[in-house]
Amino acid sequence: MDNKLFGVLFFCFLMVLVFGLNYITQRVDMDKVPQQKKNKYLTWFWYFYGVFYLFYGLSDIFFEGDFLFGTIWVVISITILILNYKGKVFSNLSK
Repeated sequence: MDNKLFGVLFFCFLMVLVFGLNYITQRVDMDKVPQQKKNKYLTWFWYFYGVFYLFYGLSDIFFEGDFLFGTIWVVISITILILNYKGKVFSNLSK
């Protein structure tokens, strides 16, 4: 499989995934979901986001040889992880 076909198929898979998640979230009444559960999901989202970009930066450094951008991604991801651990990435506003 060449790179263009893989890119198109991967893009189509992501679009189906995003549309599916959008459909599911539109069907859920967000006022009925407790704020604690929303905060838990947001916390796990930011942990995933930080770890994903940490691995992305490390792969840039070690596999691509791009030290500058890899270091930038690692610094951003570590900042996100530390701020999330301290609870300062998103505000815990309750309704």
